[in-house]
Amino acid sequence: MEEIFYVGQCPICCEYGRLEINKNITNNEYLIICEECLAEWKNPQDALKNINGRRCLKKGKIRSATFNEIKSLGWDKFIVGAK
Repeated sequence: MEEIFYVGQCPICCEYGRLEINKNITNNEYLIICEECLAEWKNPQDALKNINGRRCLKKGKIRSATFNEIKSLGWDKFIVGAK
């Protein structure tokens, strides 16, 4: 079972959903995606400030980013939880 890493609560759906760190393996892009409303951002900073977001535009195959991938991006400092 893959581990899912979170950077906080979603500012779009009134903090109902958690913000997951994901990787689009089709285009090798990393995204922050709300597990509930599917809002997405290109980085944790934008997601937590609710700027430059978009809704449900995921195209390609998405999977959870691994801790090593997250660390290589420098996003490990934003992790607040995992499951």
